[in-house]
Amino acid sequence: MARLGILILLLGEIVARSGVHGMFSVHDDLLAFPQYEIKFRDDVILKEEAEERLSSAPIISSNPRPKATGTAGEDASSDTARREGGEGEGSHETETYEALWLNGRRYLCSVPIVKPAPPMNATEKELSRAAEEKELVRATTRGWELLSDLEGQCLYFVSGWWSYSYCHNHEIRQFHQKPPQNGVNTWPPAEDPATPSYILGQISPEAAKRAKGQKGEGTELQATGELRFLVQKLGGGTTCDLTGKERKIEVQFHCNSQGSDRIGWIKEVSICCYLMVVYTPRLCNDVAFLPPREDRANSISCREIMTPGQMEKYYANRAKEEEGRAVKVLKRPQELGAGGEAKKPEIKTLGGVVLRGADDPSTDDVEIVIRHEL
Repeated sequence: MARLGILILLLGEIVARSGVHGMFSVHDDLLAFPQYEIKFRDDVILKEEAEERLSSAPIISSNPRPKATGTAGEDASSDTARREGGEGEGSHETETYEALWLNGRRYLCSVPIVKPAPPMNATEKELSRAAEEKELVRATTRGWELLSDLEGQCLYFVSGWWSYSYCHNHEIRQFHQKPPQNGVNTWPPAEDPATPSYILGQISPEAAKRAKGQKGEGTELQATGELRFLVQKLGGGTTCDLTGKERKIEVQFHCNSQGSDRIGWIKEVSICCYLMVVYTPRLCNDVAFLPPREDRANSISCREIMTPGQMEKYYANRAKEEEGRAVKVLKRPQELGAGGEAKKPEIKTLGGVVLRGADDPSTDDVEIVIRHEL
């Protein structure tokens, strides 16, 4: 864990000093989708070559300097552009180098130069905003059309004492399931008439008269980072004993191509106010609801820096290790018994308990088998 923390700090130092920037959003999960990753290679590099690369590495600056005027200024500007890794025209620098110390060893790390997208001017921003608003309206209408085939169907979810039913474009109920008959639960769960049930939200009579496929009541498109989903907010639920107000619920429809339509979970986020998440493959038929593409992290490649003597010793030790592994592979056929079957390991017992796993090549887990002896 300590080494992981050190690597994260060193990674931040390398990225900050190099000035490289990738696309970033505050909604991004940096642990699941990191912007950068450090890879330690098996090969090494000579100290002289590493020093040469460090001295000639482009220096990336996130604050471009103003251009100078005049002949001398032009020379200085062109030299600065060459050193600043691509701010001048025609430069195609793709990486820079940084030195990294870890556990008393020095490494040369090549850091990719990731250039941010050029900023948009006022006209481009306005056009982008208008296109986004138009896309939101289209995606909302199209998303509800994709869900229209759920009309007349109900989804169910059981969580402890309570069960829930979501009947598309109708209502959402909370009820207690009937006890199992002959020890077998029935599906879908049947409502127990002896226990009170509650309506968490329902469609108004006016909205229920709309034609199939038309935008549902209280429907809108929401986004978290790059993830878009359809939301329907419903009221008109059973009056809450604590607040004296009607229960209400927010239903989120998320694209999920794995499996069929299902209720993912439901939670009471505040008193008599609920949140339900429905996973459905139907929304995946529109690109607006597809999950963001998983981009590969930018790779920072590190090689240990060695002197000629250290390098010779390093490769000699590696050759010995590879030779040892090759010998083990050649000896494996000799360990097989007659007929090509592996020799059975000795079974060890302790107080009538058979212990396997410690010396048994046929299993990777330790297994305890109880032997009953009369």
